[in-house]
Amino acid sequence: MLVLRAVLLLLALPSCAQETSAAESEVPLPLPKGACAGWMAGIPGHPGHNGIPGRDGRDGAPGEKGEKGDAGFVGPKGDTGETGVTGAEGPRGFPGVPGRKGERGQDAFVYRSAFSVGLEAYVTVPNVPIRFTKIFYNQQNHYDGTTGKFHCNIPGLYYFSYHVTVYLKDVKVSLFRNDKAELFTYDQYQDKNVDQASGSVLLHLSVGDQVWLQVYGNGEQAGVYADNVNDSTFTGFLLYHDLTDPS
Repeated sequence: MLVLRAVLLLLALPSCAQETSAAESEVPLPLPKGACAGWMAGIPGHPGHNGIPGRDGRDGAPGEKGEKGDAGFVGPKGDTGETGVTGAEGPRGFPGVPGRKGERGQDAFVYRSAFSVGLEAYVTVPNVPIRFTKIFYNQQNHYDGTTGKFHCNIPGLYYFSYHVTVYLKDVKVSLFRNDKAELFTYDQYQDKNVDQASGSVLLHLSVGDQVWLQVYGNGEQAGVYADNVNDSTFTGFLLYHDLTDPS
């Protein structure tokens, strides 16, 4: 019995040593200098102030190239720029291919009306058309030598002129259109001398209008003269016909 107790006592000795070491290890360490015995944690303090911003960091590495964006709106037109310097003339190009021949056009109709006549005898009768019977040109026969009158067959603008020799008496002649005097010319005769008088005018005529010359007034101004060396002439011709067809 005693032996059994001794064995049990021997078995119990290491375990006591271990418990002693564990107990020693659980002995609290001495408190720091100035600390209170029986210290307890205090309440949390207030948050501190925000710190100043830190310095910018370094640039990062370039990223991958993105996809192409949509086209933007067209901006307003800019101001016209200055004209550039004219460049050098380029080389002459090759001749082009000839175009197709066009259709034949209508023949243009040329309106003609003209006359030029002269006097063959001395005029003695006033206030009647002077009959110029010497024909220089009257291809269209618009001047009537039997009456001394020009008859308008083509409406338009006409030019008339006359040149008369003055001899033995004063001359006062008028250019008439349809019984109305349009132009007057007066020349005073110089004794024993031959003189000339002339006039010209533009008139717009309609079909059927008549134009002629005659001595104006009494027989004292009937000095219109002509012989084999002195002429008195009357001329007229169409300048521009009206746009309407005279036919």
